[in-house]
Amino acid sequence: MIIRRPVTFLVRQVRFYSSTNVDLKSKKIGIIGLGNVGNAVAKNLQRNGYNLTAVLDVNKQLEECFPTCSKYSDPKSLAETVDVVFTALPMPPHVKSVFEGKTGLLAGMSEGKIWIDHSTTDYEQTEGMNELVKEKGGRMLEAPVTGGLEALKKGQMTVFMAGEKDLAETVRPMLEDIYCNVLYTGKMGTALIPKVLSNMLTCVHNLAMGEVFMIAKKAGVDMRTTFDCIRASSGNSFVFETGGPMLMQGTYDPSFSIALQCKDNRLGYQIATKHKVPMEILGHAMQTYNRAMYKYGDEAPCYIAPKMLEEACHVDLRYKEFKDWSYSIQNVDGSSVIRHHGIDIKRNTPLPEEK
Repeated sequence: MIIRRPVTFLVRQVRFYSSTNVDLKSKKIGIIGLGNVGNAVAKNLQRNGYNLTAVLDVNKQLEECFPTCSKYSDPKSLAETVDVVFTALPMPPHVKSVFEGKTGLLAGMSEGKIWIDHSTTDYEQTEGMNELVKEKGGRMLEAPVTGGLEALKKGQMTVFMAGEKDLAETVRPMLEDIYCNVLYTGKMGTALIPKVLSNMLTCVHNLAMGEVFMIAKKAGVDMRTTFDCIRASSGNSFVFETGGPMLMQGTYDPSFSIALQCKDNRLGYQIATKHKVPMEILGHAMQTYNRAMYKYGDEAPCYIAPKMLEEACHVDLRYKEFKDWSYSIQNVDGSSVIRHHGIDIKRNTPLPEEK
């Protein structure tokens, strides 16, 4: 059986490939969703010389942070005026709302336009949206980000890319300018799965970390000593090095809400259920996080679950030496290595900015 592609499809491909030679910095870029992620991405694009021309958020005050950008009343209007659209939205229903309808993003997509979605959402929903975008002549890249807000502000986060590989390679130079690590995961849908699983793992690490600190403190071990010992041993993790200081600050990472973390847990549960994988450890962590969310509210910081242990033991885990602590991320051989600031840390090698 011979399959003949429509002539319009072939023309579309030729037009796209000829356009890939155009400098990415000449493309008009718009961003929908100016929360923590969208705001940081917008500023990183501007700082690296990209042509950010349009922004849209339901909170109009957030748009005022970008006075040189045009403001639009709906996603369709914004998409019609730019070459590349970034979205950074909290939950699957928000992505669906922005995408659909007469004034939605899909209605504004046309030949050659690119949509890069940074939202952590339902991968099956994303797969369906991708097919509709292709029917309009546009192209989509799934691109969830990970690593923490403070790192994102400095362009130090990791981004996963999924979709057609030629498109991923086309936009890679731009993403490499605004992130420290860019990983291509494969076909559409494959980037959201490791992102969700990574977020679920942080819950397990965080809960265990809280128990470790509590045991050490009640046993009379100095908190800073505990931190240094675990950090230098096989029990160390990204969460221990970042969540531990936040626990000792009492901030519990306010850059990401527990409601968003619980949303990611639910997405992971759906994936596990579909593929018939029991979630004994991850499931326990998921329910503990739900309990923390019900207790402290949707907007509580994402690492707050150990506070329940503090309250149950009538012991807080504050340590004043971490009051001014902060961190940055360095990409070393593909791994995210934490660099600590605001505390005295023994270093064998200098930070990049100290060279």
